[in-house]
Amino acid sequence: MKIAVVENENQKVSSIFEPGFIAIYEKDGGEWKVLNRFENEVCNAKGMAAVRTAVADTIKQLGDVKVIVASEIPGIASGTFQAAGFDIFLVEDSVLNVLDSIRKEMLEAIERLQKEPSKFDITQFLEPGVSRGDFSINIEDIMFKNPNMTSKKILIPYLKNGEFNRLDVICSHLPKWFVTDLGSMGFEYEIVNDLPNKKTVRVMRMQTQ
Repeated sequence: MKIAVVENENQKVSSIFEPGFIAIYEKDGGEWKVLNRFENEVCNAKGMAAVRTAVADTIKQLGDVKVIVASEIPGIASGTFQAAGFDIFLVEDSVLNVLDSIRKEMLEAIERLQKEPSKFDITQFLEPGVSRGDFSINIEDIMFKNPNMTSKKILIPYLKNGEFNRLDVICSHLPKWFVTDLGSMGFEYEIVNDLPNKKTVRVMRMQTQ
């Protein structure tokens, strides 16, 4: 298992917005080895668009790594990592003190997932719209029937992998992550129906010029 760590020159976990390095660690036998280490460019980014681009460039450099550790990854940076499928761990300690516990936590999470009886299938809840590629989904109904589900768990896998033109999401309130994360995932939204305790939010891919 490979783990990326945002660290300073003293190998202490640091913030994504502090000068330092991002290192990729992997356990080899009983020791953690550094596979790659490069300068953290995210700390130099000014403004949301620049941060999003800098994080995207960092993700490319990380290759197949999907775990990142830092003392702080706020706002749009966190959203961009999450949209790319990263597990984020926020800790403040020296790097070598935390790698074993994070690896253990990840392996336990993988084991729990393997034991789960069935994977949530969103397609059974999608209602086709008038036009080809248009769908609607009532996430309140889904969460009522599946109390362990959240709007993120329901929608993010489908937004990342599903093929659709427009997705009308019926909900009691606008999920906060629509505001903070949808843009970094390449989507925009508009509220097309706004009633007390019932909204219809239309999600579409951003138009590229």
